[in-house]
Amino acid sequence: MTDPADLRFFRALKEVCSTAEGVGRSCRDAIDRALETGDPLDMQTARKAVENLDDPLKSDLLRQVHLRMVSDLSAIWDFLPGAQGSDRPN
Repeated sequence: MTDPADLRFFRALKEVCSTAEGVGRSCRDAIDRALETGDPLDMQTARKAVENLDDPLKSDLLRQVHLRMVSDLSAIWDFLPGAQGSDRPN
C-alpha cells in the first residue's frame, strides 16, 4: 500500500511543476507515472528526476511543495491520534 504522505507529496509536486518553467517533460511524466501507479520504483524515479533539476529551480519547487503540504489541514487532521475522517469539523 502506498503511503498517503507520498501521494500528497506527489500531488503537490505535480501541481507546482505544472506551472513552473524549466521542468522538462520527462520529469513531469515521471511524477505523473508515480501518481498513477503508486509503485515505489516509479516514485524513486520521479524523486531522482526532481533531484536532477538545477539547484535553484529544485529548491524553489520543494519550497512551494512544502508550503502546500504544511497548510493541508486534511493531512494534519488525518495524523491526529484517534481522528476519524468522517468526523472532521472542517
